[in-house]
Amino acid sequence: MEFLVEFPNPRRKMLRGMLHRPAGVRGRSPAVVFFHGFTGDRMESHWIFIKCARALAREGIASLRFDFYGSGESEGTFYEATLQSEIADARSAVRFMQRQKGIDPARVGLCGLSLGGCVAACVARGANAKALALWSAVAHPAILQQLSSDLGKSSPNHPGDFEYDARHISVRFLRDAAKVNPLSAIRRFTKPTRIIHPGKDETVPLSHAEDFLAASGARIKQKVIIPGADHTFTSIAWESAVIGLTVEWFQRYL
Repeated sequence: MEFLVEFPNPRRKMLRGMLHRPAGVRGRSPAVVFFHGFTGDRMESHWIFIKCARALAREGIASLRFDFYGSGESEGTFYEATLQSEIADARSAVRFMQRQKGIDPARVGLCGLSLGGCVAACVARGANAKALALWSAVAHPAILQQLSSDLGKSSPNHPGDFEYDARHISVRFLRDAAKVNPLSAIRRFTKPTRIIHPGKDETVPLSHAEDFLAASGARIKQKVIIPGADHTFTSIAWESAVIGLTVEWFQRYL
C-alpha cells in the first residue's frame, strides 16, 4: 500500500513524499526513511528507491521516500536549499515517520544515496535510528566545491552562482556544505551500519566508503563493494545487489 503524504519542515514549508506500508501486518511495523542525493528526488535514478521501498514492504517493513525542500514535488526551489536545510528536512521526515499509526518508532532505519548518505550519517544518532545503510555516500561534502570549477558555467540569472543539471546552484550550498562533517557524526552512532559502494564510482571515490568504515562507531559495521558498479548502480544486476543487501540488513537489525 502506497500513500502520497506531505509534512512541514522546520521552516513550515511542505515536503512531499510517498509512504509505503506492508500489507497484512499485525501490530506496528519497522520502517526505513530514504534520503536522496544532490539534485535527486524521492524516486532516484532508474527508480531504485521505489524498487527498494517495495522490496522492503514485501518483507513487512514500511518506508518513506520524500523530496528535500526545493527538490521534486516539495515546496521551494533548489537555489534556496543548503545541505544544512536538507539535514533539517531529514530530521522532520524521521519524526513524521515515527509518529505514524502502525509504525514502531523504536525500529526506524535510515538509507541515503550519495549526498543523502551524508545526510543519513549526520542525523542517525539524533534520530535514534536503529540501523543505517549508506549507498555511494559522501564522506567529505567539500567534494561539491569541485563542481563549480569543473563546470565553469555561471548562472545567467544569478551572477556568482552556476548552473548544473538545469538547476541554479547557489555558491552558498557549496560553501556551507564544506562545513558539514558526517565522519564526526557517524563516530557517535553505535547501531548496525552497512556501507555499500560501487566498485567504479567516478563521482564519489571509494576512499569515502573506507573513511566512513574507519570513522563509524557502530559495534556491527560492514563495507560492501559492488564490483564494476557506477555511482547509482545503473544495471539490473547492480541494482538487485544493492537492494538485496539493504533489505537483508534491515530485516536483520530493525
